[in-house]
Amino acid sequence: MGFRTWTRHVTIAFLSLLIVSMLSAAGVSAAYPDHEIELVAWASPGGGSDLMVRTFAEAAKGIFPVPIYVTNRPGGAGATGMAYLAGRPADGYALLGVTNNLVFTPLTQPDVRYDASDFTPIIAFGIDAKVVAVASSSPFQTLADLVEAARAKPQSVRIATFGVGSDDHITGILLERAAGVRFQYVPFSGGGQQMASVLGGHVEATVTEINEVLSQIEAGNMRVLASATERRLGGFPNVPTMRELGYDVVVPKFRGIVVKKGTPADVVDYLIQASTQVVRTPRFQEYLKQNVIEPAEITGEDFEKLIADQVETFGAILKELASQ
Repeated sequence: MGFRTWTRHVTIAFLSLLIVSMLSAAGVSAAYPDHEIELVAWASPGGGSDLMVRTFAEAAKGIFPVPIYVTNRPGGAGATGMAYLAGRPADGYALLGVTNNLVFTPLTQPDVRYDASDFTPIIAFGIDAKVVAVASSSPFQTLADLVEAARAKPQSVRIATFGVGSDDHITGILLERAAGVRFQYVPFSGGGQQMASVLGGHVEATVTEINEVLSQIEAGNMRVLASATERRLGGFPNVPTMRELGYDVVVPKFRGIVVKKGTPADVVDYLIQASTQVVRTPRFQEYLKQNVIEPAEITGEDFEKLIADQVETFGAILKELASQ
């Protein structure tokens, strides 16, 4: 073998090893995803957060090449779900369905170990409407009726919420302050339980999302007194906003998906691209419309900014609540 031939063989061998080395360095993320993905609902079955992730998993069929299965990790206004995801590997095989309780809960519960900085935002796909709802049999026909009952007898009006420090709770506190009254809050681990507590007469009202009570409204079992939105809801033109009624309370609620911080950048990019496709499917768009959720496609850094803006807007009241 001549020197040139030997050199050529050595060069080819070196380049081959280099290519293999580069592919090896890419590791698992180069083949992502190669097995099923867990999508965590941080609420109990039957609530809005549960429906949200189950619809996403269903709509993802044919877009993600592997199955997405849902598990429920309720408790602590989302804290249990956050802790669960934080304990999983940062490999993109565990995702968490979130709302703005990702911001609210850590700021109001000092014992919560994790906050938004421990997760990488993937996509916020909708903005939800917060409402005050009562049973159809309730004597409260208007928000003014509810407020006046609380004014006449402080803390006599019981309000079901998703938990201490949740956006439900904060909406109630903002209404309290705007109206100069006091409510009594009863925490639950999911929207389904909140709704059941109202229908069972265990509480006078609930602060929740419109989609949590939509089926009961359509069945004639509940009614909405007011919304904490900038403008009236498209599907409920007769429901006034709190601002219209003289209470400056607006609490936009995002819905979306995050992954554990430290997940490889290429996996994050894949999840953003694939999740955006899922959100655009007719099945998911139908879910948004049926549940009166304003569609959105807020991804990556833009989603991070949305979270930071909510920290700035609600941070003071949240920290004050935590110190009580």
